[in-house]
Amino acid sequence: MEIINATTLSIPFATFSFGASASFEVQSSSRIQVQFKEGIFEAPEISPSPDLPEKVDVFGQKIDLKPVQQTLNPVQEAAANITRSISCQPPLKVPLPGNRAASWLLTTYLDKDFRISRGDGGLFVLAKEGSPLLDQLS
Repeated sequence: MEIINATTLSIPFATFSFGASASFEVQSSSRIQVQFKEGIFEAPEISPSPDLPEKVDVFGQKIDLKPVQQTLNPVQEAAANITRSISCQPPLKVPLPGNRAASWLLTTYLDKDFRISRGDGGLFVLAKEGSPLLDQLS
């Protein structure tokens, strides 16, 4: 079986997704051995147009941001071109060789939707694929 640990990081102008895939072996009823296979980096999603307000209040002064918005138009067009270029790229997969990519998990709680485990890298909450708990994270 394969485990995929993935996360998404969002900043105002872009969203980055990355993760790792691993195989595992059951060693006992509460312990599994994990062997990480590869790191996975998705193409970033770049926002083509930042949302700037028309005016901003600074120390009681109204500052018009329309000139700034007009200045950003070429930058927004360049960002849109970059987004079109990289969005169709496949994920970058980086192999993780050697025994440093090995770990273990000791299960401390398990039900039909998720597992709570401790490992040499910390505490892990693993949701089962298709679990309604995953919908709450979106």
